[in-house]
Amino acid sequence: METLTINIPEDKSTIVRQVLEEFGVTIVSANAQNKPLLFSPEQQQEIISSQKQIENGLSIDHATLNDEITEWLKK
Repeated sequence: METLTINIPEDKSTIVRQVLEEFGVTIVSANAQNKPLLFSPEQQQEIISSQKQIENGLSIDHATLNDEITEWLKK
């Protein structure tokens, strides 16, 4: 998992956040970075499962995924 910091212009923040959330991006606001994150048991299990998938090579990088989507859309 990668962490990426993005400064979103205030006038665009609502739409950008909606788009990112649609792609499954977890958004942590700047003022929440010093607070501990609390996860439900289900969320913890999902995180563990995702980490195992990554360890087993069951992930895809962004560029490859974009290429696959582009090919799929051409069909």
